[in-house]
Amino acid sequence: MPTLTPLFKIQEATFKSNSPTIATESKALIQHVRRVPAQRWEFTLKSVPLYPDYGRKVWAFITALNGRFEPFEVVIPAYSQPQGVASGSPTVRTAAAAGVTSVAMQGFSGPVSGQLLAGDYVRFGNHSKVYMVTADVNSNVSGQLTLPIYPQLARPVTLGTPLIVNNVPFTVRQLRDMQEFSVSGRDGRITAFELDCIEAL
Repeated sequence: MPTLTPLFKIQEATFKSNSPTIATESKALIQHVRRVPAQRWEFTLKSVPLYPDYGRKVWAFITALNGRFEPFEVVIPAYSQPQGVASGSPTVRTAAAAGVTSVAMQGFSGPVSGQLLAGDYVRFGNHSKVYMVTADVNSNVSGQLTLPIYPQLARPVTLGTPLIVNNVPFTVRQLRDMQEFSVSGRDGRITAFELDCIEAL
């Protein structure tokens, strides 16, 4: 799977969480809302201004994805890096079924306060879905902790499944088949890109 070219230097990333619901409203204006067990991350990536030689290479990478057809991976500054300590080589301590919102982990350094913090992103080694840590967690003297995640686990994880906590890659695809970019500056020498992406589930 391709990785976003490093020539696309991310200047800004706008994040969204898409959590669908089914909602109806009665004549008495009472709302009935049901949650759909699904979620995906969506974001817009804006590049730094690029000179033509770099801009052409970035444009070639984007067009080679064939619109929405080809997924790719991207590590997003300030999102893919944890705010917590995130030390050790964590793995799943107890197998967990799809649908749960916490997973028992082992292999962290311990004891460590603030091993992971609310808002950190993680990814299990057996599937590409990225999860957010929902509360600060500390590892005990054995390097164990219980990891609270959002959304609910999309795939089962087995004993020993590794957990990615640093440089967490998001697997995404373009939101639209058509992409465009702008050229500005004297003689059109500056190129800026804006890439709308959705998590590829």
